[in-house]
Amino acid sequence: MVLKRPRRALCFIVPALLAMLWLLHAAWTVANLIVDQIGAGTLPLDPVLIQQQIEATNTGPGGNLAAAVLLVAWLASILDALFVKP
Repeated sequence: MVLKRPRRALCFIVPALLAMLWLLHAAWTVANLIVDQIGAGTLPLDPVLIQQQIEATNTGPGGNLAAAVLLVAWLASILDALFVKP
């Protein structure tokens, strides 16, 4: 068996997966908004203006929280692999 501690692994995988899905959904939503604006002609194909529009789109504090969850899950899984005895 590859996973010797599957329940402990789920403690890292589930939060990281949920955070990643949230980040992907937020990115997809912003990308669709930008594409719709370009298609409607309200946003020209200028990389600087597109970047400014992306930065102006506020996804709330969820993005930072999701990134923090990913970082904590990653670091905790490394520390678990290195220091916790089976």
